[in-house]
Amino acid sequence: MITRLDDAALPLVLDFRHRMLVEAGGSHLLADDWQELTRDYYAEGYGTDTCAHFGWQEDGRIVATAGAVIRDDFPYFTFKTRQYGWIMDVYVLPEYRRRGLASRLTQHTIEWLRSKGIVVVRLSASNEAKQAGLYQRMGFHLSNDMRMRLDDNTPPPKPEHTS
Repeated sequence: MITRLDDAALPLVLDFRHRMLVEAGGSHLLADDWQELTRDYYAEGYGTDTCAHFGWQEDGRIVATAGAVIRDDFPYFTFKTRQYGWIMDVYVLPEYRRRGLASRLTQHTIEWLRSKGIVVVRLSASNEAKQAGLYQRMGFHLSNDMRMRLDDNTPPPKPEHTS
């Protein structure tokens, strides 16, 4: 059963977010005060209804989560739609995986964004989710969004010369 999570569930949401980042290999990116910053950001968003998390309840506990935040950062606030939805914190406990819970929760989160008038939804998918085609089956498509780490000492590849 899907339930909307509130402030009381923030410790669980933060725990699942951390588990997700550990599994995705990104926990080393977290600042020392990430929990406090994230908790405050989510709590403020819950209060203004610009952030929501949903959980799948089974066996008397939450076993999966998905969340979203409504964002209006540059350049989106210069577009006609002004805002977009960011899907985040999609996590399912290992023993409950491969049952469609991530899809159900993500779809519920998308419907919440739609109810807020959001027409563009973005997310950052794990390699596992990309390989499984989880988000593509829901209608997401790969974009030209590219990233580069400036603190990485790996030299950039040399341009290929064609003759």
